[in-house]
Amino acid sequence: MAGGQRRASLFSVRKILAIGWVTVATVVFFNVFLKYVNGQLLGNARGVPEFWPVSIFSFRIGQLRPGWAIPTLIAAIVVFALTVAYLRRGGTSIVPIVVAGVVLVVLSNLLHGINHGFVAPLATREGYYQLAPQVVDPLAFVGNYEANQLSYVVHAKTHPPGAVLTFTFLARLFGSRAAVALAVALVSVPTSAYLFYRLVGTYYRRSVARYTTLLFVLLPAVQIYYLASLDALITTLVLATIYLFTRESRWTTLCAFVPLLVVSFQLFLFVFVLPVLAGVAFFRREKIAPLVGIVLGIGGFYLLVDATLGYNYLESFLIASNQQNPGGFMLLAEPARYVLTRFEDVAELALFLTPFLCLLAVRGLGALWRDVGGRRLATNTREREPLVMAGVALVGFAALLAAGVYHTGETARGAMFMYPFLLLPVAAAIDRLDAMWRAKGLLAAAVFGQSLVMQLIGNYLW
Repeated sequence: MAGGQRRASLFSVRKILAIGWVTVATVVFFNVFLKYVNGQLLGNARGVPEFWPVSIFSFRIGQLRPGWAIPTLIAAIVVFALTVAYLRRGGTSIVPIVVAGVVLVVLSNLLHGINHGFVAPLATREGYYQLAPQVVDPLAFVGNYEANQLSYVVHAKTHPPGAVLTFTFLARLFGSRAAVALAVALVSVPTSAYLFYRLVGTYYRRSVARYTTLLFVLLPAVQIYYLASLDALITTLVLATIYLFTRESRWTTLCAFVPLLVVSFQLFLFVFVLPVLAGVAFFRREKIAPLVGIVLGIGGFYLLVDATLGYNYLESFLIASNQQNPGGFMLLAEPARYVLTRFEDVAELALFLTPFLCLLAVRGLGALWRDVGGRRLATNTREREPLVMAGVALVGFAALLAAGVYHTGETARGAMFMYPFLLLPVAAAIDRLDAMWRAKGLLAAAVFGQSLVMQLIGNYLW
């Protein structure tokens, strides 16, 4: 292993408590400070959400039913403890972690009951699900999408037609909102967890891959948004694209075209993935031809759709972009709001990653750069790709923010595809520290503890 291993503690109990206190104090301070700056000094009530940095949020802790919430909470803690105990005793299968991930997502969302946990997420007025039942003919819906795009609900008008069609398919297949929400979790959680495990296992020890996968399924972003959210399915498809593209087989590499094409039909920002693939191909020249083939294939597909159905992907993107920024580039149209929302977007992404894993990710990125940066970057294949993928993803995300893509309260959900990339340097840090299991269990408890606290106190419906 590059850089060697050393026994060390990840975080002590005292450090975890200190980090937690600093996080809470920081959130409270900026809620007060930014409201003052934005409302009193700038006179702009739109720039900062009611609850920073999570704008779509309301407190629900007072509405908990103890007879329901307490047994559910205990069950979630027991499942978590059994999973940690399994890994601590040397369990080598990924299956218990995948199963635990599914069970914990279901249980953490059940804290508020079936109606609020499973039905309400798809009952929001501006969600894709509201438009899905109106689709009678999917082909006609695609063909007429541009003409009707601005009349659709907010989420639909800013996405390609595949976002609505996905929920149309799920609604017809499962019927009820609760069943659709559960189906999203049952597909996205195990598939994402397994793909992430295999991806991390490509570069690090299997024990590191298993533990990092556990951290992945415990993330607040996964526990809160992997039920009912289209972005959970998008993240799964992005993981499938990256995993297939990094395989040795040229045929398997070309298969990355399929999930990336599906992503492109759900999300205009699928282009975020292309620089990551290009970064891999830059050092593995045998990947250049498949990458070119994938790009040409996607372009050819949308030319065919335009020719046969009349749906122009680029025109649809421009409509969505103009709807998001009717006054033009936000930096010029609303400079104060631009700056404040950029700050908020980064803070929200970090909050749902947890401050503990943010610190580990920074440590891992530094270690990767020291070990494989500079001239060694071209030769150290084993740890070069995690650095390249994480680095390009971070630069790409920064570019999206600079372009004004995200407005407010959108990154933990809308940019959920970032979390696997952020966890790659976490895996590098864990691999180097080779900490005792007591420290690993403590870190996992801190991550899941934050997820449970966030689930207990709030409503994050979109």
